[in-house]
Amino acid sequence: MGLHVFQPVELDEILEGAFHFGGDTWALLTAGDDEKANTMTVSWGGITHIWDKTCAIIYVRESRYTREFIDAQKKFSLSFLNRDAYRGLKKYLGSVSGRDEDKISNAKLNLNFDDGVPFIDEADNIIICKVLYKQLMKEDCVVNGRIIADYYDKGDYHYFYIAEIKKVMIR
Repeated sequence: MGLHVFQPVELDEILEGAFHFGGDTWALLTAGDDEKANTMTVSWGGITHIWDKTCAIIYVRESRYTREFIDAQKKFSLSFLNRDAYRGLKKYLGSVSGRDEDKISNAKLNLNFDDGVPFIDEADNIIICKVLYKQLMKEDCVVNGRIIADYYDKGDYHYFYIAEIKKVMIR
């Protein structure tokens, strides 16, 4: 019996769409309610399976305004926009705070809602999530000191959220 021949591939070659975070792929993390909502760009995260549930993992810095909405509502959406059509918005939405202006409106984006969870209507793919777990990263838990130097030299650690995927919608 012969052995199978396997070809090595880059992980990016087999991950697609909403299941691929990082690099040139980003999503808008949106949370709030019909009175007030905010959005921010995320490119760190992924899809996992834990507690017999399919979940999203996202990372949100302690200082981010959107985090307050996630913590209040315990729900959020991930909206994946067409990268080419919305490339110019990534920097704006990732650098301006919703504390200072209505950046959703200023970006000429529209909110829609699914069971009370806001999402960006212009997106191609939407993931609706319910938070199951959150934890603030701590310096003494980081094994590689370069990570502290490269990403947390001013503090402002990330919370990581594990959130059950309640619904996936595509255009």
